[in-house]
Amino acid sequence: FNAMPGLHHREPGPIAAAADRRDVTCEIIADGVHIAPSMVRLAFSLFPERMILISDSLRACGLGDGTFELGGQLFTVHGNRATIENGSLAGSVSSVMACLRTAVTKMGIPLADAVRAATMTPAKALGVEDERGSIAPGKIADAVVLDGDLQVKHVVLRGKLLF
Repeated sequence: FNAMPGLHHREPGPIAAAADRRDVTCEIIADGVHIAPSMVRLAFSLFPERMILISDSLRACGLGDGTFELGGQLFTVHGNRATIENGSLAGSVSSVMACLRTAVTKMGIPLADAVRAATMTPAKALGVEDERGSIAPGKIADAVVLDGDLQVKHVVLRGKLLF
């Protein structure tokens, strides 16, 4: 949905083409910077079990506001938005967890749908759903435990509590 041609009745573009294909998964950056909330909701309704939450987080993620360099070019971070000198979007500094939180709390995506888009659907797309992406006997025991505000409370890696 980012930097793609829009929907048009004679030139439907990649979004309509993907809607016609049950074997296509769709990635979306729900950081509140790249794509309007109404388009995120549309994407989740068009592809209810085929959405994958991603980020395009720059290496300044977690460093706060400021000016940073990447590949010889300076970019400025304000909030989660990163821009280059002329004001054009360079990306964001939102993690996938932040995108999940934004999708649910600011865009109206149901929690179960957002969690599936960050866990089960990517695992299936990568062909690792037998070992990752959900909690079940025999699967690798990686998990993130969230509180009621969708903040990370605990992280479990291979069955061991990290914090």
